[in-house]
Amino acid sequence: MTNWRIAVMSDSHGDTETVRHFLDRQSDSEQLIHCGDSELPAEDPLLETLAAVKGNCDPDGLPEYRMLEAGGYRVLVTHGHLDRVKTGLLPLRYRAEEAGANIVLFGHTHLYGAEVHDGILFVNPGSTHRPPPGRPATYAVIEGRAKGVAVRFVQTDSSEADSADFPDFQKRR
Repeated sequence: MTNWRIAVMSDSHGDTETVRHFLDRQSDSEQLIHCGDSELPAEDPLLETLAAVKGNCDPDGLPEYRMLEAGGYRVLVTHGHLDRVKTGLLPLRYRAEEAGANIVLFGHTHLYGAEVHDGILFVNPGSTHRPPPGRPATYAVIEGRAKGVAVRFVQTDSSEADSADFPDFQKRR
């Protein structure tokens, strides 16, 4: 049973077709999120329905961090470059702890993945336009379940690339 669902993309790097595809395929999600490097201006109509943040390749106009709520969880959204995610998650973990976040969504590395550290779920949806060689172009769908959270990584052709279940994940007190 799904209690809530959010869809997350990142690093589309000016490819408006992948943004349109994402919006069309995930329109029934409670929240649609872009973790930066869309390379679109903040006023672009494609970003109207997305909770987007500014990446290192984006023009000014978007926030560098956003706090959202999904299923009672506090969700921190960022691109990740300011927290040096290419070298590890420790600075981002500290930021999440300071913000009281249960879930952190970030991009920048172009590699999809999901893991829990110290009770915080970190999800990188990958890149919809420039994945590393040999890796698929992906976005993430995060679903709250009766027990825990599930993360699916979806390829831009709508097939599933990978998934991760966190049945014991719950809000920190």
